[in-house]
Amino acid sequence: MRKGIKCSQLRTEKIFRKRIRKEMFYRFFCRGPVLLLGGITWFHIFSLCRYGRIKKNVPVLLVCFAVFLLLLLRFLLACRKYQKNSLPFTYKEFSIENEKLTVQINDYQREIPFSGLVYYRWNRERCFIADRSGGFFIIELEDTAKDSSPGFMNGGEGREFLKLKLSAAGAGKNCFLKTPILSGWIAISLLGTTLVIRSAVPYNGKLSWFLQEIKNTKRTELVHDNLFEDKLSGVLEDIEKKIEMPERLCLATGFSLHFRQDGTILSFDTMLKGFDEDGNYVGSYLISYNRNKSDDIRIDLHGITDGIYEEEKDFTMLVAGMEVAPVKETVGKWREEEYGILYYGWREFSSYEKNVVYLSEKREILEPADILWGKRSLSGYSISVYCPGKEDITPYRYLFLPKEDFDRMKNFTDFRYFIWD
Repeated sequence: MRKGIKCSQLRTEKIFRKRIRKEMFYRFFCRGPVLLLGGITWFHIFSLCRYGRIKKNVPVLLVCFAVFLLLLLRFLLACRKYQKNSLPFTYKEFSIENEKLTVQINDYQREIPFSGLVYYRWNRERCFIADRSGGFFIIELEDTAKDSSPGFMNGGEGREFLKLKLSAAGAGKNCFLKTPILSGWIAISLLGTTLVIRSAVPYNGKLSWFLQEIKNTKRTELVHDNLFEDKLSGVLEDIEKKIEMPERLCLATGFSLHFRQDGTILSFDTMLKGFDEDGNYVGSYLISYNRNKSDDIRIDLHGITDGIYEEEKDFTMLVAGMEVAPVKETVGKWREEEYGILYYGWREFSSYEKNVVYLSEKREILEPADILWGKRSLSGYSISVYCPGKEDITPYRYLFLPKEDFDRMKNFTDFRYFIWD
């Protein structure tokens, strides 16, 4: 029967289904309360991007998204229902009697009780109606030269009468605010998008910091987490799994590391500046790790836009010095739960200070003799081994020297020379 009926306006079922989806979209989303819900959603999205306030904004957004998801589900179910129960006709004639609307095309008729009306919408050419039984109807409203069937009216004859009856029977079911609400959606979406984009501008909101962290922050697992066994070279090996470090590194601040008695690394932090072989600045690396918070090393890039290489803050001297420094033997004398390493580069100490010795890359030690006290200063790349919070325990300062400088110091008779086994 469906194949035998000619549809003048909507010739294919595909076009008819598309029309149903469009009208159901108007039914569910072109309403004032839904527009208000959209405004609330955009406001809290902007507030989240601009100020954060996760505990306040996220629950509201979850509720809004849940409501939108429910509306979307209803929209899809309604589309399926009306597509299944409707025929792809554009009805040319209709009659109104006993609170019923009867539509007709050729010899096919369908009754629509006004009490079962759930939605209707007008435009210049057609009227779109949906009823509770799942029927979707399109009525032609243009004048036609063809005479109407007995008892029926065409769109030109009964347009105003049909409009009056639908308005009386379906108050509140007409999508008469379609244009203002769609305009409101466009305005709210444009404003919300603009505000969110502005919050993504550097230093202009929480979103900008979040994006900067995604771009400039890297994380890698600390696998070599034992200072005694893996040294600092093991830590650098883990870092270089994520980023490529330049050969020349120097401190921008200082280097601090805490570890347990068995050598397990608890935390460290430093900021390094990197340079290529020609001494040109490459970038900065803010490196931190806290075992109590995460198993990962955090590396923040590009914290400093420019830098000058400072040889007295050479970080590679710390890495080389930690390969030979007797850290395990030193902390074994104190029997505390936590120890620390502190490094600021080249430093100078008075010979009055205790536990200050020279160290070479071959584990050679030069210890000032008592006769040297107060006569001269001691300087080198200072690796301090200490007990955090224990001021009564004197730290050990290992002044690491390059081979040439250490060999020159051995010629002085004011030092006791020995090799640490």
